[in-house]
Amino acid sequence: MFSDIASFIFYFLLLLPVFYFVVSGFRSVLFEPRGAPVRFNRKRQKVYVYEYQRSVWPWKRWPVVIKVFDWADIQGERVQLAGHADWGHRIYCAVCKPGTYEVVDRFVLAWTVGNLRDAYGLWSHCCHYMEARPVPKNPLLTDKPADWTPFRTVRWPSDVERESTTATGMM
Repeated sequence: MFSDIASFIFYFLLLLPVFYFVVSGFRSVLFEPRGAPVRFNRKRQKVYVYEYQRSVWPWKRWPVVIKVFDWADIQGERVQLAGHADWGHRIYCAVCKPGTYEVVDRFVLAWTVGNLRDAYGLWSHCCHYMEARPVPKNPLLTDKPADWTPFRTVRWPSDVERESTTATGMM
């Protein structure tokens, strides 16, 4: 009798982490947007980043945090990845203290692209847009990643939606 209860407790404790990782994995695959959506507002010289703040508990709600940065404080960083499933070049935006290169925050501008020319071209495209210089009419990256789930929706709060898409008015 005691060995049955002990083996049940042992297997339950063994399966608990498996259950945790399965629930976390399904939640991030089905509901979390791919990457952090970013909006550039040239008139305000602001960059808006939409990020999920994951919780340790997969069944708890993951709040959305909207971060707003000044364009003048952002530096581009290119990182080359050489992993099994993730290889190529990734562009990060490092947010620095004004007038310095001390990084206070960082977000992903573009997930992995396989071509160095495309990575630099994407950063150049963003710089040209924000500095009101001519931007190429043809899209830089034409392939749209397959998003097979309808649950990955990005819903900007209405006040941030208005601020990030207009030239005047404050939040």
